[in-house]
Amino acid sequence: MRLYEAIDPQLPARIAIVGGGGKTTTLFQLARQLPGKVWVSTTTHLGTDQLTETDKHFIVNEVTEESINDWLQQKTTLLTGDFTEDDRVKGPSPEVMAQIKMAADERGISLLIEADGSKSRPLKAPGENEPATPAWAETVITIVGSSVLGKRFDDSTVHRVDPYMKITGSKLGDEITLDNVIQVLSSPLGGLKNSPVTAQKIALFNQADTTEMRKRIGERAPELLAAGYDRVVIGALKKAPDELDCYSRD
Repeated sequence: MRLYEAIDPQLPARIAIVGGGGKTTTLFQLARQLPGKVWVSTTTHLGTDQLTETDKHFIVNEVTEESINDWLQQKTTLLTGDFTEDDRVKGPSPEVMAQIKMAADERGISLLIEADGSKSRPLKAPGENEPATPAWAETVITIVGSSVLGKRFDDSTVHRVDPYMKITGSKLGDEITLDNVIQVLSSPLGGLKNSPVTAQKIALFNQADTTEMRKRIGERAPELLAAGYDRVVIGALKKAPDELDCYSRD
């Protein structure tokens, strides 16, 4: 099962991706798999090494009919703000993002947003003003890098250690367990934070590279479904993108 099939969003899709451990891979894999034209953007930052993952990249400071026509010339289009001094691009301004959303609505274009940063850590607990999930998101995918399981808890494995400690009661140096991860995902201060009430909520365990790990996570899927998720998806998006397991309330 591919990622698009596992998530099964309504079209045109309105998807926000948060968490850690594969957001960018998820973002661009979905962009390629979704039917029809897809616009991709961010409310945070993207590295310049990611700017070639779509068919074309545009820096957007205003939305005009001419610019929209340019975006419609390819299947996947990346729309961002300007470059930063640390070799990244920022997201469009809120005003421009609203105009992009309006243009997508008028033309039936799917819109994918990376709405969170994790500094490449496999696990994240959101800070006070995170994630920056847009209110119009109809599907929110919260990602965990399963490679974090069994490692020690510190700022090299978890982004935002203070909220992680608050949610789990862990101390620096403790082992990161599946219990901890489920606590973070299930918490209104963690994986469910800032998700629109009516949005479909997906917990995605990426980097689950072994059959044993996938089985172990899958056995705990009912807890996440009971906590408020509509689907739990498990797999390894880079190594086996067509072999995902999916658990749902249906």
